[in-house]
Amino acid sequence: MPVKAVTSLDEFNKLINSDQVTIFDFWATWCGPCRVISPIFEKLSNEATSDIGFHKVDVDEQGDISQEVGIRAMPTFIAFRKGEKIGELVGADPRALQQLIATAAQH
Repeated sequence: MPVKAVTSLDEFNKLINSDQVTIFDFWATWCGPCRVISPIFEKLSNEATSDIGFHKVDVDEQGDISQEVGIRAMPTFIAFRKGEKIGELVGADPRALQQLIATAAQH
């Protein structure tokens, strides 16, 4: 499943409050580790079951979303379902990202 960019706080709220497990990559264009982990996030999204949504949030373009969630470092990956945070990873750790996705898929 392709990774989609989130373009508004309204869209973000609809996604996190849905029944679908949704994983967000909070990133910035100037962030080196973000550029390293991004292709891995894309690859894992293609390997995951189709009932998980994968989205990217550019923290510079979507400051209101970043503020709402409390992003303090990039990259940060957060999984939501029905408005609740079900997992979080701060940093560009491929194994930990894989584990976050696997754990989120069980919700």
